[in-house]
Amino acid sequence: MKIALTGATGKLGSIVLRQLLYRENPNDIIVGVRRPEKAVHLTEQGVAVKYCDYDEHASLERCFKDVSKLLLISSPHRDDTVRFKQHTAAIHAAQRAGVGHIAYTSIAYADKGRLPEHRLHLETEQVIRESGIPYTILRNAFYMDIIHMLRVREAVSSGKLVSPPGEWTFNTADREDLAQAAVTVLTEAGHENRTYEMTATKVWKMDDLAHALTEASGRRVVHISDPAAFNELFGLLPYSDMKSVSPDLRRLVGRPLRTVHDAVRSLFV
Repeated sequence: MKIALTGATGKLGSIVLRQLLYRENPNDIIVGVRRPEKAVHLTEQGVAVKYCDYDEHASLERCFKDVSKLLLISSPHRDDTVRFKQHTAAIHAAQRAGVGHIAYTSIAYADKGRLPEHRLHLETEQVIRESGIPYTILRNAFYMDIIHMLRVREAVSSGKLVSPPGEWTFNTADREDLAQAAVTVLTEAGHENRTYEMTATKVWKMDDLAHALTEASGRRVVHISDPAAFNELFGLLPYSDMKSVSPDLRRLVGRPLRTVHDAVRSLFV
């Protein structure tokens, strides 16, 4: 069985590949990259490195040839119109190449969100379903890295974790957990034509983050609300479903998920 990954040199993709190499023979893994010269280290490990560019359709079909399972990691392009064209091109190339199963990294509760990104992923999911290829939709939660946008190091220095007024709720997942779940789907049967909400099993709030910072740093940090505080993240939160949780990620990973406390502790190791 040949398994192919797109975006294998990106933040999520590189973790998926690392974990996949623990479970599969490198000779059975194909990575599609725009710059093969930057993936020589993978070739040395026995992984097949192929040129694969979302904007060059012929390269997609060549990369996906003889592939049993494909992990399509969503394009990082900043223009959603371009991203959708790229995703569509990849899905159609997978059809022509005879890919047996496609897994796609979408966004959590895409059907409940009101951001352009939610619409992009819903439209991509629809193209996948219409393709006739057996699929698994991995609706990933916001990455745990979101804590960096909350100025956590400044909070430890000042003792104050600041936010605009409001009851802010966060549902985040660690890339390691998301990658492990993707590897489970790629290496096991029984995930065909399923949509998984890849979220934490418990949400967290600003007070929880302040407590985690206190615990990890040894310095008291308190959460305070300031009407003058500005952070674009808080303007986006109301347009995503951050309160719903799902057991899907926990089941796929097969162990307790990393929490915000775990993520904060790693900053002070």
